[in-house]
Amino acid sequence: MLKAGALYFSIVVAFFIAVFCASLIMLAAHYRNGYIKELRMIRLVNNLESAQARVLAAELGNGYGSDETDLYGDGLDSVLIIRKAWGVFDLAVVKSFVSSDTLKRSFLIGMDKSLDSVALYLSDEDRPLSVSGDTQITGDVEVPKSGMRKSYAEGRAYSRDDMVDGKIRDSGRKLKPLANVYKAGLNMELEKSSTLLRQLPDHDLHVSFLDSVSRFRIRPDQVLNHSFSGQIALYADSSVVLSSTCRLDGVLLFAQSIHIEAGFKGNVQLFARDSITIGDDVTLDYPSVMGLMAKQTVVGQGKISAGKGLRFSGMLFAVMDGKSSLPLMTSFGESNTISGEVYADGVVKMNKGFVLNGKVSCNRFLMQTKVSLYENFLIDVVFNRRARSGYFLSSGIFTDKPGKSKVLKWLD
Repeated sequence: MLKAGALYFSIVVAFFIAVFCASLIMLAAHYRNGYIKELRMIRLVNNLESAQARVLAAELGNGYGSDETDLYGDGLDSVLIIRKAWGVFDLAVVKSFVSSDTLKRSFLIGMDKSLDSVALYLSDEDRPLSVSGDTQITGDVEVPKSGMRKSYAEGRAYSRDDMVDGKIRDSGRKLKPLANVYKAGLNMELEKSSTLLRQLPDHDLHVSFLDSVSRFRIRPDQVLNHSFSGQIALYADSSVVLSSTCRLDGVLLFAQSIHIEAGFKGNVQLFARDSITIGDDVTLDYPSVMGLMAKQTVVGQGKISAGKGLRFSGMLFAVMDGKSSLPLMTSFGESNTISGEVYADGVVKMNKGFVLNGKVSCNRFLMQTKVSLYENFLIDVVFNRRARSGYFLSSGIFTDKPGKSKVLKWLD
């Protein structure tokens, strides 16, 4: 006959064995759920990368809209691709679904033009290009058939042996046109009436690129001095002033004319009809864009004008629908440094010390010195195509020497 203590002891042992077994079962279930969750996450990531590859395989400027696809036809692996224009870039939002789990990301798409070795393109207006002083051109050039020549200016001759560290080829009569699909979209935005839009709030605002775009109108007397970032498009029927305290990140701005006050810093795409004027010591980070899209009805000369100390990284272009007696003017001030691409269907005016790390395309150069103004002269300037970052991606709006589509910038 067992004692009561032995029975009690056996009950306690059985209890602990049961707890231990239950713990093992729960632990196994936990690890199984974790393993299944990890497999599902891997599946989501793979599907998301497949959707991303599909976006990058499409031609820039096309395929806008929303497209949901069942990848394997089993109803389990679905991706949603939303693609639209965002300024001169393509904006993509991709979402991956497995059961109730979702992964999503958004990014801007640019064009890899690393194979484009041209530093300077000057359309053929039957005028030669003269170089003088300490001018340095690194990269290929395409110039008028009348060629390039070393010249004496400002009391100095050309200081180097070779005019170009690269190849010299003949240019055409005109610049390669910008892509119509982007031009049409930008013109439509510039013509959009802002009357029915909400007024821009007087406080900081961020809108995720995973959400819908937020559009606001700017009052004629409103000076922007807050921080705005994300998927925000701003519209003005007249001129706009960006104060030095304003911070714009990823925002689009459409106006008749735009003035950027001295000391402004940001990353923004600016588009105007009449003019863009830039104060001293302004910094616009990559991938910023400045676009002047003038009409023949513009009163006076359409222009982009920069003050001293501009640091610009991105794309700058000036075009006009039709012809005008006054060519568009793109004017750079003292100690300006541009990293990227300049496209001016008109005149590019520079001062001594101008530095371009990238490519410039224009119809004519003007060189401003303290004593004179020279036409189609380059005096003490630097054009260096090879100094541009190998990671720099351009826009599909530039049709010369197209390249592959790549992720330009991860957003949300």
